Amino acid sequence: MLRALAKNFIIQTAGKGLSVLFGIFILSLLTRALGAEAFGEYTTATTFLQFFGVLVDFGLTLTLVVMISEPGADEARVTGNIFSLRLVSAIAFFGLAPLVVLLLPWNAVIKESVAVGAVAYACMAAAAMLVGVFQKHESIWRASTGELVNRVVLFALAAVFLAFGWGVIAVMWALVAANVAWLAAMLLFARPFVRIRLRFEWPVWKRIFAISWPMALSIAFNLVYLKGDLLTLALFRTQTEVGWYGAAYKVIDVVTVVPNIFMGLLLPALAADWKAGRRGEFGAHLQRAFDVFALLFLPIVAGAELLAAPLLTLIAGRGFAASGGALQLLAFAVPGVFLGALFGYAVVAVERQRKMMWGYLACAIVCAGGYLLLIPPFGIPAAAGVTIFSEWFVALAAFLVVRREERFRLSLTRAGRALLAALAMALALWFLPRVNVLVLIVLGAALYAGLLFVFRAVDRQTLRALMPRRLAAHEER
Repeated sequence: MLRALAKNFIIQTAGKGLSVLFGIFILSLLTRALGAEAFGEYTTATTFLQFFGVLVDFGLTLTLVVMISEPGADEARVTGNIFSLRLVSAIAFFGLAPLVVLLLPWNAVIKESVAVGAVAYACMAAAAMLVGVFQKHESIWRASTGELVNRVVLFALAAVFLAFGWGVIAVMWALVAANVAWLAAMLLFARPFVRIRLRFEWPVWKRIFAISWPMALSIAFNLVYLKGDLLTLALFRTQTEVGWYGAAYKVIDVVTVVPNIFMGLLLPALAADWKAGRRGEFGAHLQRAFDVFALLFLPIVAGAELLAAPLLTLIAGRGFAASGGALQLLAFAVPGVFLGALFGYAVVAVERQRKMMWGYLACAIVCAGGYLLLIPPFGIPAAAGVTIFSEWFVALAAFLVVRREERFRLSLTRAGRALLAALAMALALWFLPRVNVLVLIVLGAALYAGLLFVFRAVDRQTLRALMPRRLAAHEER
């Protein structure tokens, strides 16, 4: 199980890594070509569309994984019905977005960008849902390749359009083309496993709704605190500030895909262990995931406090130097994101989404008030501060829900040793000369990897368990 999970995680992370690389190229292209204010307009339009994307999602992506993983599931029937439901909801809600944006005090560029982007986000919603099929069949490379197609097309078209000086709306049209290509690739890659046909079977839809509505409400509450900061900035502060904050947020988004990849792969095993009553193995899976996450997020936080400003300047240009301070603050939300994913997926596995919904609601109410009260006078620091609170609050709430169902204990030994390694790495970086930030990142990563062995946060036995069988056998000999 550990070896299979590691294999799929490595494959998906490698594919995601290429997508992330193109994502960074796209971010650099947009920020340098558009400038802070126009990039703020682009960020405002896409963030607004993400709110409607949550309504479209309705928890269907996780519902698909759960339903097709059940013993004896009719995968073609389930997938066809969920895909059809996703299309119906996408047409309904993304068709509404261009009308709602007319009521808001934004300029014509933002409003037209929302109208164009609605098509792009409808295609993205349909494509992203099919990831569940590849997770179930342990063929994650297909999903990663589909996303990579999206990134390559977007980068190429955006580069051409911006070279002609066509601006934000042209970038949105590039996004439409890229997401159409993504959807086509995902449908093609899914063919070996399931032929997707439109199905409108009301009894199946009723069961889908019964499973998904708690997740849908939870995700909706999530979006209030996850994207409320950007929208509140866009309503009460300048688009330039939105651009600075949005650039920092894009870097954080690059990091936070990792826990969702990992937990998406682990969810079927967690759900199967819970339903089979294998409580010990369920707790062991959580412990392993917690250890892996601690090894990852601790050096990210430590490194961001030292390298955020030069990293943003390198990626986005000198006009985004102010984004470095936002990234330093948002880095403290990263552990909350990792732990929130860990226990949030565990909540789904133990089928306690309804209980967790109250935690999301409480967080949404508190954060909405915090955004409205603090962002107008204080701007970016207030947005980042409330976001940090929200991520940690949700992680704690999810932990308590799962802990109430299963009295597992998490060992902090490996995490404590990883913390020592991260602090030692940060101290070393502090004294290194101010060379190129990429050189410092590589040196810091190499030093941290070595310090993990020094402080015994990882050992040979753990690494051997993650090796392919032949390499592990050779190592034992």
